[in-house]
Amino acid sequence: MNETKEIQLNTHLKSVSLFGNLSDRQFGILSKAGTIKKFEKGFLIVHQHGHGDTFYIVVSGRVKVTLLNEDGKEIVLSVLKEGDFFGELSLLDNEPRSASVITMEDVTLFLLTRTQFYQLIAARPDILRKLLKVICSRLRDADEKIGSLAFLDVYGRTIRILQQMAHDQGRKTKNGIEILNAPTHQELSNMVGASREAITRIIKILKENRNLVSYKGRRLILREYSGKSLL
Repeated sequence: MNETKEIQLNTHLKSVSLFGNLSDRQFGILSKAGTIKKFEKGFLIVHQHGHGDTFYIVVSGRVKVTLLNEDGKEIVLSVLKEGDFFGELSLLDNEPRSASVITMEDVTLFLLTRTQFYQLIAARPDILRKLLKVICSRLRDADEKIGSLAFLDVYGRTIRILQQMAHDQGRKTKNGIEILNAPTHQELSNMVGASREAITRIIKILKENRNLVSYKGRRLILREYSGKSLL
């Protein structure tokens, strides 16, 4: 790895919350230990129930964490972007992968093997504590999603997903909360657990009857309503 690429990688790794307290020297060691790989859009990186021996950090692009049934129906559990990571569960409990991970666009990932991962957390126990905190947060999100599927109708689940996206990746503008690279109706239906047709009807209601959302290409605007942001 040349010096310019190493500096760029270190910059990306510094955006990862797990590594917030590492020194420049430790970032240098970390970047040299791992491997950079690029994947095209639609590539299956991790297969549900497959063997897991790698820890992944998203350097650029987005991936989706999904569950697939035997009929090929997909439920999107989460979307991970630059600075996020995945693959830690199988390394910690030595069990098969709990979900599939698929690229949503061309992505660049930083990979650590099981041995490198354990060397890292053994040398820096604070990283393990941060890792466990993120795992707990994801479990809480999963509990909330299960509750939404059990107790909310399709309209309510769609609102919940849009609110979560606005919180996680939205930016406030004079027109409302803007989400770049907004999901298509099909992608949103996979997140909500409903048909694409149902999502299309709900978005139409939100656009035309309530004037709460608008699309500009792949940008989604969530407007303020009665002085309250989101929906």
